[in-house]
Amino acid sequence: MIKKLALALFLGMTVPSLADENAVRIGVLTDMSGAFADVVGPGGVEAVRMAVTDFGGTVNGKPIEVVFADDQLKPDVALSILRQWYGERGVDVAMEFTTSTIGLAAQEITRSANKVAIPVGPATSDLYGAKCSPNSVVWGMDNFAFGNAAPKAVVAKGGDKWFLLVTDYTFGHQLQALVTNLVTSQGGKIVGAVRHPLGNPDFSSYLLQAQAEGANVIAFINSGSDMSTSIKQAREFALNTTMQFVAPAFQLPNAIALGLEVGQGVIVTNSVYWDQSDVTRAFSKRFSEKMNKVPTENQFMMYAATMHYLKAVDELGSPTDGKAIVEQMKKMPVSELDFKGRIRKDGRVIYDLNLAEVKTPAESTGPFDLYRLTGKIPGEQAFVPEDKTGCQF
Repeated sequence: MIKKLALALFLGMTVPSLADENAVRIGVLTDMSGAFADVVGPGGVEAVRMAVTDFGGTVNGKPIEVVFADDQLKPDVALSILRQWYGERGVDVAMEFTTSTIGLAAQEITRSANKVAIPVGPATSDLYGAKCSPNSVVWGMDNFAFGNAAPKAVVAKGGDKWFLLVTDYTFGHQLQALVTNLVTSQGGKIVGAVRHPLGNPDFSSYLLQAQAEGANVIAFINSGSDMSTSIKQAREFALNTTMQFVAPAFQLPNAIALGLEVGQGVIVTNSVYWDQSDVTRAFSKRFSEKMNKVPTENQFMMYAATMHYLKAVDELGSPTDGKAIVEQMKKMPVSELDFKGRIRKDGRVIYDLNLAEVKTPAESTGPFDLYRLTGKIPGEQAFVPEDKTGCQF
């Protein structure tokens, strides 16, 4: 500890106290009140706390503590929080990160600190590709998965003239390229595409352009409240009478916000749905008792990722070497809730995906009975093949 203190003083760093080293700290960095708060947010923090409780509250005799902060969807804010967590608060693993821009930056600072990063919200496949890290386990769904499964199914059913409505940041740009490649490779055509800023309130001009281009499919390549707003406005323009709605990154909060009258028929890709098995229903019952709603797929992931991380710490005996913890996580099969699979060498968690369609009001039996599951995509097909990622540690 003396050598560690001397080195830290030389580098101008703040060192956690000895008390800090006697606890395992999990940091949840997420959007607590903005456009993505319903996707992870407070519910994600609660899912982590549930995992800690189910694990027993301690690991190797050390108490497990959960801290959280609002990243405000700003990379500079997020990185400032992470520096404090790693340098002063003794956080061992940071989770979530909300957006691709924050996720990529967080992954770098985590690697430098030799901690563990578990991206859940970010959708860029660069996290396990060109910018992969030996200190990261990428749990959330990514653009490759979003951009292949649902579009392929729609093209196969005759949806061959696509208009793309794209959010103007890294997530949207990557997903736009993937959907474009998929549609054209299957014999379809992109008749138009526009990009919009995050938090855009009015999509009318874009939607009229889609109508003018003669599209029979409109892909909402956005997320959070932007997706809900754009789909609602498209329905108000009656575009659903001439176009199939595809929303690759659609999540349960979007269906809840829209309501089935507006959301019905939207085709989505989904990693886990609360009503898909006895296991997910049991977890959802416990979660809803605390949060008054069922968990989203990302909130399921927060629980599963926490459990898998704690099992690795328990196996190794210490959380202090982040790279070693990640190596241990990769050795262990993934078997949490309905996530069954493995973690590849590049850090990508592999699990099966669902294809789903938003139910009609007549089909639904309750406020959260929102999806009709229509198919499965095997995990080995759902994500970028390991030899194609470009990952080099």
